[in-house]
Amino acid sequence: MRDEQIRILCQHAVKYAPNGIAAEAVAEALGMRYATLMSQLSAQPGHKLGAEIVLPIMVATGCRAPIRHMAAELGGVFMELPPVSARNDAVTQGLVASVREFGEFAAQVAQSIDDGVIRQEELRRISADGMEAVTAILQVIRRAERFCALKHKEDA
Repeated sequence: MRDEQIRILCQHAVKYAPNGIAAEAVAEALGMRYATLMSQLSAQPGHKLGAEIVLPIMVATGCRAPIRHMAAELGGVFMELPPVSARNDAVTQGLVASVREFGEFAAQVAQSIDDGVIRQEELRRISADGMEAVTAILQVIRRAERFCALKHKEDA
């Protein structure tokens, strides 16, 4: 069952949080009793994990497995973008890196198509490199948005 996988991923996130937060602290951050949270996460009779706490669990634990699973179920992917600085050079450097990565990706795809054969390992590499290029482009967009927002704040 699809929703069962989300519950299991949330349970694992709370028990083994990537950021090291204790399960008791997660319950407190969610404004719940520890026993209630654990009952919901283990699907005890009369307890069900509510959709409204999935995002807070991911935020509190630093775990993105549930959102990655949901994105995959919908045929997509979740890519977390790093925080950006307000420095203009970060935008420029990001743009240069994005263009370079996209160029390398395009050359790789062209070479694979030209030889008439795309093996599974090539397809995996193309997919991975394509995701890196998309991530880099999204990072540039985010940096530019943040830079613009901070500049407008300073000018106000």
